[in-house]
Amino acid sequence: MRPNRPLGPSIFVRWMSRIAVFSAVLLITAAFLHRMFGLPTPEALNLAYVAFAGAIFSLLLALAATIGIWRTGRPGVSRVVFGTLVGLGLLLWPMIFLRDFEQLPKINDVTTDTVTPPPFIELARARGPSANSTDYPGESFALKQAVAYPDIRPIKINRSSEEAFELATDAVRRLEMKVVRQEAPNMETGKPGVLEVVDRTMILGFYDDVAIRVTGDANDARIDVRSASRYGTHDLGRNAERTRRILKEIITRLESVVPTRKEKVAETTAKEKPKVKKRRGRSRRSRRRRRR
Repeated sequence: MRPNRPLGPSIFVRWMSRIAVFSAVLLITAAFLHRMFGLPTPEALNLAYVAFAGAIFSLLLALAATIGIWRTGRPGVSRVVFGTLVGLGLLLWPMIFLRDFEQLPKINDVTTDTVTPPPFIELARARGPSANSTDYPGESFALKQAVAYPDIRPIKINRSSEEAFELATDAVRRLEMKVVRQEAPNMETGKPGVLEVVDRTMILGFYDDVAIRVTGDANDARIDVRSASRYGTHDLGRNAERTRRILKEIITRLESVVPTRKEKVAETTAKEKPKVKKRRGRSRRSRRRRRR
């Protein structure tokens, strides 16, 4: 009588490890192609969703494989452990942002002027049909932003609009953002200065759009910033963080490069005013000689 042939790994063990590895490779490939070779964002997001769905399915298969190994004693424990770690590793990445998703407002457009935000003109042409609209959503977003990000406000400075526009331009270039539209202000006609900028996230390379508007006259200027996501309904606070970085960089440029208007006036007055040497000693001696 022949001995019973030992049972190999079950179908659950074999496929759960394969699906887990395939999902990990798919996610890495989608991120690499999107970042380095310009894979369209909707396609990259669809591949990422498939990878996450595969990770969840592999964990369900791991559960079924574990039950089968417990009951029948079949081999495959190492493959189940490996596949489980890979699946959990894939799902850990979106889980990191779960807290921000729950606590931060569900908005994808942040601006310092919620009444008349800086518009997107050139960048509106760069957005595809599946991208978010460039129109500001209105009061619903404004109320959520006011509660979550009350510190995001316009910059008002005692500078001409031309000087303020130069500061804003220098700030976005120092932040290594790509300028796609640049129109300087015209103080004669009152036309504001406009900057449209594209920024990309560090790892995945998602495109976000920024519009900066500079208004004012020869003495005072106001700088407004708007940052919006091209895709997605929840920015996880990314646009608010970008707006703060831009405003902070503008203030840094203002404090380090351009002197205040009072300093300019004082410097000009000091140059124009002649220096008079006072000779108090001689005046006293001459008075003594006259008395004698």
